[in-house]
Amino acid sequence: MKRLWPNSLVGQLLLIVALMLLVAQGVNSFLLYRGAQNQNLLEASTSSVARIAFALERQSTNRRGEAGGANGGRRGTRLKYGPETAVTDDMKRLPELEARAGQAFSNMGIGFSDIRAAEVRRLTPDMTGHVIGSNRGKWRDNPINRSMGSRATPLETKGFVIVSARRDDGQWISVASAVRERNPMLVRTLLFQTIITYLLMLIPLVLLGRYISRPLKTLTATARSFQPGKTETLEEQGPPDTRELIRAFNDMSGRVSNMLNEKNVMLGAIGHDLRTPLAALRVRIENVDDDIEREKMVDGIEDMDQMLDDILSLARLGRSSEQSNPVDIRSMIETVVDEFTDLGHQVRYQRGEKQIATVRETLIRRALRNLIGNSVLYGKAADISVEKSGDKLMIIVDDDGPGIPDEKIDAMFEPFLRGEESRNRATGGSGLGLTLARAIARDHGGDIVLTNRPGGGLRATLSLPA
Repeated sequence: MKRLWPNSLVGQLLLIVALMLLVAQGVNSFLLYRGAQNQNLLEASTSSVARIAFALERQSTNRRGEAGGANGGRRGTRLKYGPETAVTDDMKRLPELEARAGQAFSNMGIGFSDIRAAEVRRLTPDMTGHVIGSNRGKWRDNPINRSMGSRATPLETKGFVIVSARRDDGQWISVASAVRERNPMLVRTLLFQTIITYLLMLIPLVLLGRYISRPLKTLTATARSFQPGKTETLEEQGPPDTRELIRAFNDMSGRVSNMLNEKNVMLGAIGHDLRTPLAALRVRIENVDDDIEREKMVDGIEDMDQMLDDILSLARLGRSSEQSNPVDIRSMIETVVDEFTDLGHQVRYQRGEKQIATVRETLIRRALRNLIGNSVLYGKAADISVEKSGDKLMIIVDDDGPGIPDEKIDAMFEPFLRGEESRNRATGGSGLGLTLARAIARDHGGDIVLTNRPGGGLRATLSLPA
């Protein structure tokens, strides 16, 4: 069902309208069909009532012979006379037609003690010789009648209506009338009506849907590629509601750009104001005679400097001036791996095929360094491999460490949260490494996922658009 449901606004609108029109046309067709069917039954019963009335009129004027052997109507149709009705209990009774027949006989001054009408698909043997309209097709096919203009193809008989009336003396008069198949023009008319309705409704809806969806598509594309300060103001177009939405987006874009500009100015001031005293403090501690104390002070300053650098990098991520370029991921990983191996860390890279991705290389390098740094810090060694899955490039970093409890994996991406609870720099970083790495990945349209390996250890998967 989901595959049949369109994703676009225009498609959903057209599908809903088309389904509603189909349901409405189906109900309309059903009502017309039932009306035509009831009309056919009414015409057949009217013929039977007229034939019975005509026969009784002839009897009353002594124009006929005995009732049992005289013709009951034109073209040799005979009425059936007998002590029992031709309508049996297993036949489909027609109460409405019975009431109409009684009213018709009453209007003609003919009284019957009981009137019954029924619809049957096939006649019983005792009624086969008492049918009105059964030979109409043969009559129309007669060469003389065809020459007189009766060229229409006769409709097929789909059943019969039997009308049986009981006189005061207890004798039943019965006759059957053929019910013709509905006119095929009715089906053609319904099809033509359906096509015209769909054209009159759906074509304007298609134009209206495109009028509405075109500016929405433009707005969606602009929102996805939104870069504060770089996104141009959208032209207001479409219906009033859509114009109001575009106007609100333009206002929001301007506010966001102004806020980020103010934030960058503030961060620049913070970075300058903090780095300057840190640099001065770094110079001053060189005069400390105690080597151990001096080293502790240097480590503390380096921790503060690194933390400050991580915070500023995370805050300025969406405003990076670096442009995205095609990068050979294999060569980039080899460069980062060499940095760690030169420092004596066990980092292994399973060299694969050349893979190209359009990224900001400096940021991706930093994200990869953070992932590998966590692996060598907590897992002592790192194994790196690259896989391609559909339109995604997967950089996988495995370690042999203790892993992370499943309930804490999502929380590890929160700022300043570390797997190692102490704040010792030797056993962990500032707690911003994973946060910054995932922010970089998502800024490129990818993500980072952490999973525990079945054999032990943790797997970090950095996905990027290939």
